[in-house]
Amino acid sequence: MRYSKSAGGFFAEELDYPKLPDDLVKVSDADYQAALRRHPLATLDVVNGKFIIHAPSTEESLSRERSLSVSKVSSACRLAIVGGFHSSALGAPHLYPSALTDQANLNASAFAATLKPDRVAACWYADAQGTWAPRSHTAEQVKQLYLDWIAVREKHQARSQQLQERIAKAKTAKAIQEIAWD
Repeated sequence: MRYSKSAGGFFAEELDYPKLPDDLVKVSDADYQAALRRHPLATLDVVNGKFIIHAPSTEESLSRERSLSVSKVSSACRLAIVGGFHSSALGAPHLYPSALTDQANLNASAFAATLKPDRVAACWYADAQGTWAPRSHTAEQVKQLYLDWIAVREKHQARSQQLQERIAKAKTAKAIQEIAWD
């Protein structure tokens, strides 16, 4: 196997290429296999005619781990927010949807409930058997439902923030990887 720094790639010796870079260096099978298995942030180089794999710095590795972990936590938070929530606005706990459309509908219903206290709104929820259907809610029930939703959303957001702060303070890749939404 051969490597070209200028082309940033490998060239098999058994293949006939129409044109090859001028800076090719021979790479042992062991070095080639190591290059294929290298850390994603490791770089390939040629120094004094010798093929070298530069391992990423500890800070580069930790930065990448932090970025991946924060991304996972943020995604989990978004999924939790749109994954539904429980409210006892009707007296007993029920599961309500919280996809973006559901959030917009709840916001509009809560606002309407403040303008017209005798208003009755149809809000979707799952009954004890898991059947989803719109059911009537008084203005006061809608207001309570909205407050319950806000509390759940803020709980998820606070958890995300707390986990991201722990990720930022973690000193090792292992410690970062152990921080998860669960």
